[in-house]
Amino acid sequence: MTPTTHRLRRLLLCSALALGAPAAWAQTNPVGTPGVSPVAPGSAEKDKGKGQPVLLSADHLDYDEDLGIVTARGHVELSQGARLLLADTVSFSEKTNIVTASGNVSILEPTGEVLFANYTELSDDLSRGFVDQVRILMSDNSKFAALQGERLDGRYTRMEKGVYSPCELCASDPTRPPIWQIRAARITHDQEKHDIYYRDATLEVMGVPVMYMPFFGHPDPTVERRSGFLPPAGGISSDLGTYARIKYFFDIDESKDFTLEAVPSTEDDLLLGGEYRQRFGSGSLNLSGSATYADRPRIIGNQEVVKKNFRGHIFANGRFDIDQNWRWGFDLRRVTDNTHLLRYDYSAEDILNSRAFVEWFSGRDYFSFNAYDFQDLRPANREEEPVVLPMAQYNLLGEPGSLLGGRWEFDAGLLSLLRSDGNDTRRLSSALGWRRSDIAPIGLVSTLNAEMRTDGYWVSDLRRADGTVDRDDKARLRAFPHAEWTVSMPLARQMGTVQHMVEPMVMLSAAPNISASSAIPNEDSQDIEFDYTNLFSASRYNGIDRLEGGQRVTYGVKNGFYGFGGGSSTLFVGQSYRLQKDTDFPESSGLRRRSSDVVGKLELSPSPWMDVSYSFRLDSKTLAQRLHDVYGTIGPQQFRVSGGYVFIDKLAQSPTNSITSSTSLRDREELTLAINSAITEHWSVGINHRRDLAKGGSGPLRSGATITYQDECLTFQLVGERNYTERTGVDTGDRLFFRVVLKNLGEFMSPAISGKVFGEQR
Repeated sequence: MTPTTHRLRRLLLCSALALGAPAAWAQTNPVGTPGVSPVAPGSAEKDKGKGQPVLLSADHLDYDEDLGIVTARGHVELSQGARLLLADTVSFSEKTNIVTASGNVSILEPTGEVLFANYTELSDDLSRGFVDQVRILMSDNSKFAALQGERLDGRYTRMEKGVYSPCELCASDPTRPPIWQIRAARITHDQEKHDIYYRDATLEVMGVPVMYMPFFGHPDPTVERRSGFLPPAGGISSDLGTYARIKYFFDIDESKDFTLEAVPSTEDDLLLGGEYRQRFGSGSLNLSGSATYADRPRIIGNQEVVKKNFRGHIFANGRFDIDQNWRWGFDLRRVTDNTHLLRYDYSAEDILNSRAFVEWFSGRDYFSFNAYDFQDLRPANREEEPVVLPMAQYNLLGEPGSLLGGRWEFDAGLLSLLRSDGNDTRRLSSALGWRRSDIAPIGLVSTLNAEMRTDGYWVSDLRRADGTVDRDDKARLRAFPHAEWTVSMPLARQMGTVQHMVEPMVMLSAAPNISASSAIPNEDSQDIEFDYTNLFSASRYNGIDRLEGGQRVTYGVKNGFYGFGGGSSTLFVGQSYRLQKDTDFPESSGLRRRSSDVVGKLELSPSPWMDVSYSFRLDSKTLAQRLHDVYGTIGPQQFRVSGGYVFIDKLAQSPTNSITSSTSLRDREELTLAINSAITEHWSVGINHRRDLAKGGSGPLRSGATITYQDECLTFQLVGERNYTERTGVDTGDRLFFRVVLKNLGEFMSPAISGKVFGEQR
């Protein structure tokens, strides 16, 4: 047979198959033609592809005119619409409209699934038929296998005596069972509703049956979200007794959903909670909360009093665009009492911040108007948190080089702090600055900065250092110009595959001498944390209620080695010297003397298995340690140790207010340690511990251990925790639970056993 004749017979066969398909003929007739029923509403999507021609490609074609059977052999490809059938041999009967395929049969579905079989019989449009020894590869690489399967209405794939698993088979022994699988008497895949159903199903792990389910179902991999119950949780707690956490997810539409939560327990009444989420064209909204009527412990005098009361919380946040430059939003976080969030495992936060704001962006310019409210949940704190209404700021930034070769900037701010008992402070601020940086041909880097700051204060009910309150309103105006000139000279040389760099730097600061006014309350500059990060700052106070004046010189040097392979080691040491003694700084700050304490930081990262950071502060006279802060990770994944150590000398702790004396403080010394080991590719273990090492301190604070197994389809984690602290209304202690994550099925958490399980805690 010539190639031309062979191609002609292929085209004739394709035409015959197309004309022989009843569905194709019916859809070529217009609606209303006599003898042809109109297409039912909604059936167009279901019959999508049925009216398209059948395309065939093969190495050899045979046609039996007496039987009306066309047989294709060798690399057969049969397609209609988005469906594709591949096989060694395919035959088509014109009388029965049945397609028979055998030998390495595979069918690619429009949804991305691939069906494999040794033998199959299908209808002319490939939507119905019988399959022998079927195997199905889903779009997410999960798999089905069964003795036989059946295609129904182009919608259902029904498999008898089948198994399902998303796990990869063992490469060295594919006959071994996967990590986990579901074995069922019948499996049905509804491709229209995207559901998979099992009857008489058994969950097997490593080939061992662990759970029997007479009926079970889950969405197929194409489903991203859907209404239904989420995996439940629960446990045994000395707070709640035996409890369960049940959640139901409502998929309202593409832009919003709601999750309803119910927590029944033997110790408390039923708790109801929920979370609502919605996306808008211009923003988003999240609302969550809980409510119950249960025991609420309180400390009255020296006694704990328990009384039933309403308990609950509400969290909400929203972000909305007004236009391309403006947006507004809010954060609402409130709770009825100090322990509700901890008791029901919602949050461990100590301070809840609520906020409403409006923002404006335009190029490099920015404006915001904020209102804040705080709820302090720390039981030992009796200080009233202020209401911030408003806090506004406006920032303008000029073009680079637009003014005397540098860049100008302007900042303005408005702050109002209101209290029912204490200072009411209003502050209006502005700062006009200029900054220029230059690099000389020899590599000298020079930065000149100048700023003029003005601040106006209006204070009511001023609380003085001795505890008395001045009921008269106080108004103060402060002007503060200052300038800084910073010069550095990086010097580098190459030593083989390592580059060595030394960078000395000096900063000259000039400003008028300024003393703190008793009429200006210290709201934002109480805690002074002097270290290497703010050594070269214009002011070492962390706010603007207190400013650092006078003249001083600041100097330091950075020495570093940088390997071409990515490793590095650096050391920075610096100090400042003031021409005048500043008595506004606390004795413990390290800045009260003319010569400041010596600060620095050492970083060692020679390879991926070692990363150590050590920052320090040493007394300027005796070089006694005032601050040590170490954090690092050492070791490969097979055995990695990480941890941190913090030491703060009692003389280095700035009191939070002038009434507190540093002599009442003690050293702070704390250690955190964690060891993690990847024993194998999938198994890992870890332990962690946190401890107060200070003399007279609390000793152990928290310990934990985990054992984890993780592969492509299963995560198993066993967790044990011990909390050594106590809090009124929350019975902390030991907690033991495990969690299992099965791919495509969800996460399951075991009942948690909590309380004083292994012994008494302090």
